[in-house]
Parts: sequence; C-alpha cells; structure tokens
Amino acid sequence: MKIISSLFLTLIALTGFAQKRDNKIVIGTIDTVYSKILNEKRIIYIHVPDGDKNERYPVLYVLDGDQHFESAVAIDEQISGIIPNMVIVGITNTDRERDLTPTHVKPDRIINAGDAARSGGGENFMGFIEKELIPYVDAHYLTTSYRVFSGHSLGGLTVVNAFFNHTGLFNAYIAIDPSLWWDGRRWIEKYENELSQHNFNNKGLFVAIANNLPAGLDTISVLKDTGINTSFSRSVLGFAHTVRSASPEGLRFGAKFYPNEWHGSVELNAEYDALRYLFKFYHFDMNYVRAHRELNPDSLVSAHFNKVSKQMGYQVLPTEDMINNMAYDYMGEQKMNFALSLFKRNIENHPQSSNAWDSLGDYYVSAGDKQKAIDAFSKSLRLKETQDTRRKLEEVKGKH
Repeated sequence: MKIISSLFLTLIALTGFAQKRDNKIVIGTIDTVYSKILNEKRIIYIHVPDGDKNERYPVLYVLDGDQHFESAVAIDEQISGIIPNMVIVGITNTDRERDLTPTHVKPDRIINAGDAARSGGGENFMGFIEKELIPYVDAHYLTTSYRVFSGHSLGGLTVVNAFFNHTGLFNAYIAIDPSLWWDGRRWIEKYENELSQHNFNNKGLFVAIANNLPAGLDTISVLKDTGINTSFSRSVLGFAHTVRSASPEGLRFGAKFYPNEWHGSVELNAEYDALRYLFKFYHFDMNYVRAHRELNPDSLVSAHFNKVSKQMGYQVLPTEDMINNMAYDYMGEQKMNFALSLFKRNIENHPQSSNAWDSLGDYYVSAGDKQKAIDAFSKSLRLKETQDTRRKLEEVKGKH
C-alpha cells in the first residue's frame, strides 16, 4: 500500500485549532490507500495534532468520514487536555451497505432489494481495517497503540460487530444510534446471550440512543412493542439494557438517551459525550490542586499520569501547556519551589521546546538569578528565534 495523493482539506469555519498554510485554514490531509482485500482504492482523511513533531498520539478511527471527520477533529482539539490529542482517521465510503453490514440479508419491509443484494461485507471491511489500514496509519503517522473506533447508524452496527468479533483491535468503542435492528435482531441477539461469558479486559463501550420513539411511547413502553416502527428504538434500548444487566467483566460501559435529538442529529453531541466518558480517567483535576495549595503539584501530576499510563498501556506525559500554566500560577503566588519543579518538568519532558526554555527563563528573572535566566533564554533562541525571547534576553543582559 502507498500514498496515491495528499491534498489539503480546508475548512474556513474551524479557526480555533487549524494550521494556517498558504492563506488557508487546514485541519488535515486526504490520503489514499489501495486495499487488496477489498480490491479498490480507499480515501481516508487524516488529522495530526499540531504539537511536538516527535510526539505520538492515540488514534480515533471514524466511520462515514466524509460526514463526521470535521466534527471529530473539532471536538478533540476543543477539549484536548480533558481528553488526549489524537490522530483522527476519517474512513470514507465506497459501498456503505456492503461494508457496514455484518451479515447478508434478504429484502424485507425495511431493506430494499438493491441494499440487500450488496449486504454482508462487514468482515471483509474489518479485514481491511485490521490488516491494511491500521498498519498503514501506524507506519506513516506518529501513533500509539491506543485506538478508538466510532460509528453512527450502520457505522454503529459495524462498531458493535468489531466490539464482539475484533475486541482486541481497539481499546474503546463508540456506537452512535447503531442499526441493531439489522437482520431482524438475530445477529445482535446471539451476542447479547453471550455477554456474561466475556471478559472485555479493560475495554470501553459507549452507546448513544437518539429519540426515535413514536408518539405516545417512552423508553420503557417501547421495549414491549412489537411493531416495525419501533424496531430501531427497541433494538438499541434493549441492547443497552442487556449490557448493563450482564455487567460483563472488564468492561467500562456507558449509555445515554438523547430526548432532544433524532437519528440524523445525534452524532455531534454523542461523539462529544462518548469521548468525555471513555477518557474520564485522563483529565487532571485542577480544582483539587487549587484547593490544596500546600501539596506538591509535581507529585500530584506524577501520580495522576502514572495511573493514566497504566490505563493506556504506555507512558503518557502531561501536556506542555498544562504544566506551563500551573507553573506560572505558582510563580504568581510566590511558591517558587513548586513553580521551579514544574518548569523543570517541562524541560525534562520537552527538551527541544523553545517555549519551555523561555518559561524557565521567566522563572529565573522572577527569582533574581540573571545568569541562569540568560542561559535559559539563550537556549530557547538556539531552538527557535522569537522576537519576544530576544527582547527578554537583551533586557536581562542590560541589567547584568
């Protein structure tokens, strides 16, 4: 497999986090992979966080990427720090009914003859993801082993299929209003009956449920209905109820009903809630730090990110911005020992960051150590020339 093309995806509306290139606002690239399994070229959208060029990131794989890639990027960038920055891969469609359905079915009152004829290619599609797409992404982008899989509607059905049949492929699964009515529920009922037998070994699953209820029914009464108009809602609500009741070992499970969203509008809110839920172990509690200013913040940070690292399976470091902001707060309170330990942590974690060295220089200016300030500012400028750091260095030298 190789890249066939790489074009800039430009979105004028998403100005808060995008990289600016050639007077355009860029959130990612369009990449192309040829699949031998599917015997076709597949287009993928790729977003890489604009951070340390040597930093590696977990990966969020998003189905129906032509519709949901941009919103996934916006959510991740907007709340980074609460959840980790991620490489985001939007998987676009060629034949949606073929790829996103786990079994071949016959036409019925819901599925027309054309869609039924093409159905049932889900395992081939998962083979493409497992054996071709993921190795390609890992080889060409700075990724870690932690992966999240997200899909809506038939994409949600695919996510649930992966959850049961490719459990080790992803660490967390997001099924947004999944089409679990598929195949008369025969497909999903098989796995529901086996839930209590599984050990999901620290996997996460979030199921979002839109309000597709017919008038006069609620989330309880719909489960007793047998009509075709309630098959979608019955299937998703019933699945969520079954998972909660089975409480399978090792699974972190969350589900949410959205009374003000319907099937076509639920994706954005659900993606946000799912990522917040699945990464609730990641966020460092700044309110606790603010309430306990007597405690060593560097020790609190270390303890927290040791737990995060254990959860994600590799060493996870706090972001440079997070530590920098904490350090300046303590410096402003004249808690200089705490501030220094945090500034030095950033140097240790990000030795090639000109900003980390510039911030350490600010500390030494405040502490009255002019020579160390000169050394830190000079190191910052060797890494990257900036007008502000140059000004600071000249000011310190003038007073030296």
